[in-house]
Amino acid sequence: MRFKNFLVLGLALCLANFVICEDDTTTAPETTTESTTTLSPDTTTESTTTTTTTEETTTPTTTTSSSTTTPEETTTPTTTTSSSTTTPETTTVTTTTVVTTTTGPENNVLNFTVYQTNSTQACLRAKFSLAFNIMYPAIKSGVPSNETTKVAVNSYDSYTGECSDTFNTLSIEFLNGWTLILNYTLEKNAYELSMVRLVYRVKAELFPDVDPSYVGEKRTERSDLKEFAANKGNSFKCTSETKLDLEPVQVDFKNYQAQPFLDSKTVEFDTAIECAADSSGTSKLVPIIVGSSLAVLVILVLVAYIVGRRKHRPGYQQV
Repeated sequence: MRFKNFLVLGLALCLANFVICEDDTTTAPETTTESTTTLSPDTTTESTTTTTTTEETTTPTTTTSSSTTTPEETTTPTTTTSSSTTTPETTTVTTTTVVTTTTGPENNVLNFTVYQTNSTQACLRAKFSLAFNIMYPAIKSGVPSNETTKVAVNSYDSYTGECSDTFNTLSIEFLNGWTLILNYTLEKNAYELSMVRLVYRVKAELFPDVDPSYVGEKRTERSDLKEFAANKGNSFKCTSETKLDLEPVQVDFKNYQAQPFLDSKTVEFDTAIECAADSSGTSKLVPIIVGSSLAVLVILVLVAYIVGRRKHRPGYQQV
């Protein structure tokens, strides 16, 4: 009986042990599989991917930045271009001096005598100094502007004239291609300068920094003038400067004396009619001369009075 009990107890223990062992064996492979599957692929992928990618990316970045520094040296040729542009500007400014030198002094008086056709008889006589102020388009340092040049005529190449009963013409050639024409008209025994025409050539020697498109022959005239008027048989004289506007030219006459429609008996200029500018200059002297004379007269009267008083003063009488 006891033996049976021991046998049953042993079998029960064996069964219990078998169940426990089975449970232990089952849990162990489950834990092992889970730990190996999750850890090992994760760890391998992370270590390989991160190490390789970051190291390879840093190396080309350094190479690119060093190669970019080389094209920065292109700044040096830019400075050379701007300095070469400044040199022609300085040369153009110096050209202004050529205007005065080429044309000569302003006060050189030019003389003209026009004769009747096929005759030694003069019909027009004139003398004057001549200069022009001419406005023209210019380009300075690439910027368009309006400039003015002064051209003084020192001498002429040639001159011609034409005379009739009602008009006299003087045509003057100078500066190798310039022409000035003066036309005098006679009406009711009085004459005047009624028309002035100028043909001139624009070129860089006389027009500094001129716009290249403006170079060439130009002409301007004015036919509504009533200048230098006098009666026939008189000359007109004006030593002061007279300016005539012929857009864009201003003609400057100085030391002017002329007499068109000359009579046969006239050898030189007849009695001159003076311009207002000259006569106003002399009329200012008249009050000065009169005032000075009166002052001298008053002083003389005072001196005579003082001297006369001293002579007639009575002396002391003896007692």
